[in-house]
Amino acid sequence: METGATYLNYIAAAKNLQPFEGRTNYQTPYAEGFEAIYTEASHQDIKLSNAKEFLKSLSNDEVQTLQKYSNLADAINIDALSPEGAYNLLMHDHEQYDFNSDGVAEVGIAQKMLPIPINMPTDTHDAYINAINNLDDKDKLMASALTFDTSHLKSVLSDKPYTPPLIDYTYLKNRVEQILNPKEGGYSAQEFKTSVRDFWEVFESHYTGSREITPQEETRDPAIEKFLKDLREKGATQFLADLNQEKIDKKIEDYKNNLIAKLGDSPQALATIEKLVEEFKKQLLEEMATKLEKSENNIVVTTQTMVQTLLNLKDNDTSTTETLLQKLLREKEAKKSS
Repeated sequence: METGATYLNYIAAAKNLQPFEGRTNYQTPYAEGFEAIYTEASHQDIKLSNAKEFLKSLSNDEVQTLQKYSNLADAINIDALSPEGAYNLLMHDHEQYDFNSDGVAEVGIAQKMLPIPINMPTDTHDAYINAINNLDDKDKLMASALTFDTSHLKSVLSDKPYTPPLIDYTYLKNRVEQILNPKEGGYSAQEFKTSVRDFWEVFESHYTGSREITPQEETRDPAIEKFLKDLREKGATQFLADLNQEKIDKKIEDYKNNLIAKLGDSPQALATIEKLVEEFKKQLLEEMATKLEKSENNIVVTTQTMVQTLLNLKDNDTSTTETLLQKLLREKEAKKSS
C-alpha cells in the first residue's frame, strides 16, 4: 500500500473524523465484501502503480461491491480509471487521497474533495475534527462549507493550474464571520447560522494555536459565488430541492431540443414531442422525489456533490438525456408496431 509520509499523516488525522451516519448506514450491507477485497489488496501490497491490474483480477460481483460501497452511480469501467481512481476504490473513505495534487480525490471516475483539506495546519485540523464530530449529519453538511475549496473549481472553470489555499485559523474565522454577519446585502439562513455557530463554539474550545488574524484576499468565480450563496441562504434541504429542479429543467430543455433535431418541427412532430417531453418530465420528477426522500432520511451529501455540480457548469453530461431519449423513441416505435 502507499506509504508516503504526507499520505500517512493525512490518514492519521482523517481516521479520527466520524463519518456521516447516513454514509455508514449505506455502506453497511457492502462492508463485509469490501473488507475482504481490502484485506487481499493489503496482502498483495497494492499501490497506485498496480491498482488497475488488481481490479481486473476481481470477479464481476467484487467489482460491483466496490461500486456499491463507494456509492458510484455507474458500473465501473476499469480501463477508464486513472491510477488514483483505481487505488482509492480499494481504500476506506479516510484513506482516499488526492495523490496527483489537483484538488480532488478520484474514486473510480468520481471526484470528491477531501474531508480534511491537505493545506490545513495540525492545530487547525485537530480542532476542526473535534468540532465536526460534535455535530449531527445536517449540521456537518452545513459546517463543511467552511472548508469548501473553491480553488480547484476555479482552476477547472478557468483552465488554470490548481493552487491549494491555506485553510488555517484566519481562513475559518473569516468564513464564519461572513456567514454570521453577512455584509453588502448578504444573507445567511438561520439554519446555516445555527450550524456554523455551533461548530465555531466547539472549534474555539479545542483550538490551541495562534489566534492572530492575517490579511487574506480571495476572488471567486461568479458561478462559485452563486453556488455558495444559495447554500448559505436556503439551508441544506431547500438547496437540494432547488438544485435538483434546476437540473431537471436543464435536462428537459436539452431533451426537447434533441427531439426537435431528430423529429423536426412540423405540427405533427411538435405534438409528438410534447407528449414525449411530458413522459420524460414525469420520469425525472419521480427520480427527484426519490433522491430527495433519501437525502432527507440519510444525509450523505458531501463536498463531492458541490464539486460535481460546479464541474457540470463547464462539462454538461448529456448521456442520461440521450439514453432516455432513445428509450422513449423505442417505446414509441413499439406502440406503433403493435
